[in-house]
Amino acid sequence: MKQIFKLLFLIIPFSVISQNVSNSPYSRFGFGELQSSYSAIQSGMGEVGIAINSPVGINTINPASYAFVHKQRFTMQAGLSHQTNLMEAGGVSQVVNTSKFNYLKMGFPVTRWWGSSFGLLPFSETAYSFNDSNTDPDATYSFNGNGGLSRFYFGNGFRPIKNLSIGVNVNYLFGSIETNREVLFSDPSYLNTKANEETIINGLSYDFGLIYTQAVKDWRINLGLTYDNGSSLDAERNLFTQTFRVVNFNQVLEDTIQFIQLEEGQLVLPTSIGYGFSLVNDKWSIAAEYNTKNWSDFELFGANDNLQNSSKLSVGAQFIPEIKAINKYHKIVRYRLGFYNAQTYLNLNNQSIDQYALTFGLGLPLRKSGALLNLSAQVGRRGTTDYNLIQDSFVNFKVGFVLSDIWFIKRKFD
Repeated sequence: MKQIFKLLFLIIPFSVISQNVSNSPYSRFGFGELQSSYSAIQSGMGEVGIAINSPVGINTINPASYAFVHKQRFTMQAGLSHQTNLMEAGGVSQVVNTSKFNYLKMGFPVTRWWGSSFGLLPFSETAYSFNDSNTDPDATYSFNGNGGLSRFYFGNGFRPIKNLSIGVNVNYLFGSIETNREVLFSDPSYLNTKANEETIINGLSYDFGLIYTQAVKDWRINLGLTYDNGSSLDAERNLFTQTFRVVNFNQVLEDTIQFIQLEEGQLVLPTSIGYGFSLVNDKWSIAAEYNTKNWSDFELFGANDNLQNSSKLSVGAQFIPEIKAINKYHKIVRYRLGFYNAQTYLNLNNQSIDQYALTFGLGLPLRKSGALLNLSAQVGRRGTTDYNLIQDSFVNFKVGFVLSDIWFIKRKFD
């Protein structure tokens, strides 16, 4: 357990002091940009997880996988990520770099047929700052936003019969989002306007999973299903709108035209369903999946931002040349490759904002500690420069660790 505690002391301070320094105009919509809950293992395999039930990693995508955690072992999985974005629009480009805490997960067996997991994951992120002077030539519109939601989960997976496992995650979502809007007129006789809005969100959500496993000769076939029935979270917001003039480059307040304090409402999350399958033997893990989210269900204080239903197709593979080749390190390395293509929930200027990426990964066993170091890279693109939209080309890197140790075993002495 010493290795696990050492990693905790390294990861937790980083997650506390890491700051949101990204700039993604697309995060202005909904309750921010959804954050990936995929581990470095899954990120290298095209972000598959619906039909993955390996005891090596903790798979939060399908809680039924917790039933397959290492018996008599406590497992911890933690990761960090770095992303570089090149955003282009109207002949102008900007490069943004972001590094942050990605996930912290724990998994442990309860009985031979029951496994549990808990952890902390990012859920959504709001981070944007941009101006718009095209809408009105006599005014400049400024938009800023920051904040996001985090997810603490506790999940359980059960195997009621030999080949079937079922599971559920209970998620507590919490966080706040602050947005600022400003209209600055070129004519000094006009009153300028600025509005500050803070939204605080918290509440419980649930997602469910099922995995059916069948052995066929040297292969194991896994079929997976996930479902989220959507949930209503408590929301509270403060809204402050003022008029002002600019005098010697300073803002001089004129009047308060709107003040709303502690207005209560709801955030309604979308329902979603996913299907997947995987083929596994001693060398290969091959997986594919498809999932959809019904964003027409989404509401925040009664508004839905005209979001469209989203879908995603993912495929991935892992190859281990010879898992028992102890004296030939390159043969026990995990080599990973994948691809995904997604239609996001955004539809702007009557154009769907699509995203795709090619993914790569390595799993490197650390012999002395018994840990597994996982590295992944994704190269992809979202959006387009056509139709006055923004094209976001990105490279994402993740570093993850999997540590496990025996517990609940009495030591014996001669």
